[in-house]
Amino acid sequence: MKKMLLLIVMLFIYGCTQPPSEPPTERTTLPKNDFLIIAHRGASAYAAEHTLSSYEMAIQMGADYIEIDLQMTKDGKLVAMHDTVVTFHNAQQAVTDVTFDEIQLHSPEKAFDKNHLEYTLPHYDDLRIVDLEEILLHFGDTVNYYIEIKSPKTYPGIEEELLKQLREHNLLNRGDIIPKVIIQSFDAKSLKNIFAMEPSIPLIKLYTFEEEAHIPKKQLKELSQYASGVGVNSVAVTKKFIDLMHSKNLIVHPYTVNDAETMRFLIDLGVNGFFTDRPDVANWVRSETNKIGE
Repeated sequence: MKKMLLLIVMLFIYGCTQPPSEPPTERTTLPKNDFLIIAHRGASAYAAEHTLSSYEMAIQMGADYIEIDLQMTKDGKLVAMHDTVVTFHNAQQAVTDVTFDEIQLHSPEKAFDKNHLEYTLPHYDDLRIVDLEEILLHFGDTVNYYIEIKSPKTYPGIEEELLKQLREHNLLNRGDIIPKVIIQSFDAKSLKNIFAMEPSIPLIKLYTFEEEAHIPKKQLKELSQYASGVGVNSVAVTKKFIDLMHSKNLIVHPYTVNDAETMRFLIDLGVNGFFTDRPDVANWVRSETNKIGE
């Protein structure tokens, strides 16, 4: 009996001396009433994607964010590129197998097909692959960044390097009206790693649906614990899906929308912004919509 009483007392003392458990970290939410124009790889309808010229043009056209796809080179540089491979002399090499100096030999202008549009703006001629560091040095905090972590399983440590550079340029934990940085990925594990290291950054989980957009309840519950929203291929978006996401405090950013008619349709459905190669058209449609709503 005495032993039992002593055990109870010891357990009580142990419980009292343990530090209180910390409350779970809350995700960052984005306001639903801010409609955002996200320049898909810059103003990529008019200049070679992911070049400084393309980003500069996007800002001049009224984009709220420039989208940057990130790959990592053999020597650990974060480069603004969509593809995981680069072509040299008609032969492809993985970005992870070449250095940043080597990748500079590749000209993104050669791959630029103008998206079958009638015009481009040829006076923008700074058409070379750049790394994240140069982009951040060039623009600083004068623009907002919507960054996609591409193929994170291929690039161990890419999340840590990204956060390191963002901190060095004082782009995190600020009091701006809209966040300076949003991070997106198709890879849930990568986003969760970011959330564990820097929960202040809004995170967007990307999806591609063959039919109407739908996220099962279990996945949606998990998503709501770390993400601020979803990026979805535009043809899959429905009013029902948008309303469900909004009920979970998740915003919806469809991709990639380039014609005015589809832009108007998605705005009417209630999306919170979209990715576009043509930020000038998106800005015009947004202004038109705002006037109608006045």
